Amino acid sequence: MRAPVVRASRHLPTPYRKERFVLETELMSYLRQRLPAYMVPSAIVPLDALPQTPNHKVDLNALPAAEQRPGPRHGAPRDGLERELADLWARLLNRDEVGVHEDVFDLDANSMHVMRLVAHVRTAYGTALPAEDVFEYPTVALLAARLREAMDAEDGGA
Repeated sequence: MRAPVVRASRHLPTPYRKERFVLETELMSYLRQRLPAYMVPSAIVPLDALPQTPNHKVDLNALPAAEQRPGPRHGAPRDGLERELADLWARLLNRDEVGVHEDVFDLDANSMHVMRLVAHVRTAYGTALPAEDVFEYPTVALLAARLREAMDAEDGGA
C-alpha cells in the first residue's frame, strides 16, 4: 500500500468522529496506542471529501501534500554538529528543515541519501562513518552522538 487513506467513521470511538474537533496530537496518540509503529501515519491531513477518479476510486494524485510543520518532537539543534547534520539532511531531502528528533526515514530518506551523508561526513570531519550507523541512528540527535563517539575514538586511537 503506497498511500493509506483513513476516513473518519462511526466505527471510531466517539471522541474521534469527524463531527468533533480533534487535535492531531490526540489522534496520533490514539493511533500509537493501538497500531504498530510502522503503521502510524507520519502526518494527518484533514479533508472535507476525498478526491475521486471518474471510476469513483480515491484519486491519490489529487490528495494534498502534508504540510511540513515543526512540532514538539522535532526539536531544534543544540550545537554546531547537530545544526550541520540537520542542514545536510534538509538539503538532501529537499525540505526547509529537519528536526533533531525526526526519523529521517520517515521523511523519505533512502540509501542514496545515506551514502551522500556518509561521504560528506568523511570529507568534512575526516571520520569514516559506516552507512549502517545511519540506519541504526536515524535521527540527527542520535547520529550526532554516534559521530562524536567515532571522532573521539579516532582521536584517542591516533
